[in-house]
Amino acid sequence: MSALDTTTGHQLTEYENQMFLEIFGEDGLMLLARGLGIDRIALHLLKLYSDPGNLVLVLNASSSEEEYYIEELEKRGVSTLPKVINNEYSTSERKDVYLQGGVLFVTSRILVVDMLTDRLPIALVSGVLVFKAHK
Repeated sequence: MSALDTTTGHQLTEYENQMFLEIFGEDGLMLLARGLGIDRIALHLLKLYSDPGNLVLVLNASSSEEEYYIEELEKRGVSTLPKVINNEYSTSERKDVYLQGGVLFVTSRILVVDMLTDRLPIALVSGVLVFKAHK
């Protein structure tokens, strides 16, 4: 199985594909240094999990990264695009968004508050992607 970029027709490099398959195939933790294809791997993971049947939380993404991934997924024909959860959502709206599933870019502050107040149904969380975990 090879992850194919349907927009450009380019496949992931061999090592990127191996990382993608390993992280997709089982629960795990992947740490990558800059320049090792994390953007392409993350894009493929976000595309895979952009479905209401999943609830994937993305932490520590900058606003430019959020925009980039949403635009790239839109170009690739993803129908359920990620949402950006920020202070523009009321607490009740956030709970509804969590229940709708899909990929959500969320700040760590909002995530912690929503976990502690039981707004986030933790049992429904399929995965968590942490960008720039060193910061």
